[in-house]
Amino acid sequence: SPYLEQCTRCAQMIEYSEAWLYHTLLSCRGSVALRACWFAVPSATLAVLLLQLDDWIGPDFRRETGLLEFKHSQLWSVSTGILAALVGFRTKRAMSRFWEGTGLLHQMRGEWFDSVSCCVTFSRSALETKNEEIGNASAESCQTIDPHALSEDTLNHISDYVACNFNRVEVLLHMIQSLITDSLDHGVMRVPPPIASRVFQTLSRGFVNLLNAKKIVDTCFPFPFAQLISFLLITNMFITPLMISCLFETAVATAVFTFVPVFGLASMNFIGTELENPFGNDPNDLPLDHFQEEMNNCLLMLLHGSSDIMAGISSSRCVFDSQKIKASLASQRHHSPAKERERPSVTDFKKYLDLNSIEEEDEDAAVALGTDQLDDSEMFVAAMASGSGGGSSEEKLQPPNLLASMSKVVGALQEIKKAVDTQAGEVSAGVQEIQGLTSKLQSLVEPALAAAQAKTR
Repeated sequence: SPYLEQCTRCAQMIEYSEAWLYHTLLSCRGSVALRACWFAVPSATLAVLLLQLDDWIGPDFRRETGLLEFKHSQLWSVSTGILAALVGFRTKRAMSRFWEGTGLLHQMRGEWFDSVSCCVTFSRSALETKNEEIGNASAESCQTIDPHALSEDTLNHISDYVACNFNRVEVLLHMIQSLITDSLDHGVMRVPPPIASRVFQTLSRGFVNLLNAKKIVDTCFPFPFAQLISFLLITNMFITPLMISCLFETAVATAVFTFVPVFGLASMNFIGTELENPFGNDPNDLPLDHFQEEMNNCLLMLLHGSSDIMAGISSSRCVFDSQKIKASLASQRHHSPAKERERPSVTDFKKYLDLNSIEEEDEDAAVALGTDQLDDSEMFVAAMASGSGGGSSEEKLQPPNLLASMSKVVGALQEIKKAVDTQAGEVSAGVQEIQGLTSKLQSLVEPALAAAQAKTR
């Protein structure tokens, strides 16, 4: 998107694991700790210096100058409380903007992918008369699918509108809608107008999501709040050492208890500034390049040669009896959860269902399965139940036993085919014999009919 393309150059979200807390703690990429130290370290140093004033200048210097009165003052508590409330408010709003931004990106991708998918589906009838070509190229900072496939007039039109400072997304959106309308007029998309309106609706909703994302980029955190937070952070940087130096008498305790609150408040404020605009180029921003690659992969999937394949079922493997399906589901529920059952993949089914690679099975398998009384689905279920011989139901459903049962089913099907071919040959011979008798009968009847007609005349 041109609204966000200036932020797509190097933004890459940090992937981390909290399994090892020390690794997360010492990670520098994306951390705000170094910036927060610019507030906390000088504050802790100032607290230690204030603690040493009595030793350097005089034993009663801080009492005479009134520095020790800060421990009875409410100024530190009030200022720190206000600062904590403001920083918490800013961080909460920043997190809300961050999650809203990633949600809008996913919604925008879903809406626009649905639009393209509907257009591809609606134009299946015109697929044989159209040629598509896909290439890999880049346009500015965004990865684009085959931009050079556009005509010269189209590219010049887009360049002219961009030169006039028009929004490129709005220009492209209008061109797409015009192209869809033209396809409807020329019969490329053969769907009723009420159904085709869904494409325009999803395009519109996707554009609205883009404008909402732009709202996050254009609308900053209010300046008066940011100014007040900056003032209170700097004030807290000096008031906290005065307060802590009056409460502790050791340099280490004074430094630690001064560093922690100042560091925490400064870090929270910097986290808020990091998350307020999730479409920037900081390590903590959203990975826009990744979103673009996922969208391109979805579009390339629609352009695949077999993307319009019509899904079907296997008449030999599909079970239509609801009771048998219910029984199969019940057996799966009774399976032990400690060990997940390995189910055969599609490749395994193809391997063991290849009639050319399966050895001939015993002829008694057809009789054992009762194939003369079972249809295809019943025969398959019976083979699954009895294919592995004895043992528990869990053992029968294991992949080796399951595939062995399927092999027996295939052998039984071969025997049935042989029997059917034999019966077909016998029927064919009977039909030929009947045809011969019919010819003889016709040769005897025709002279009699001719004689009867002659007598009638």
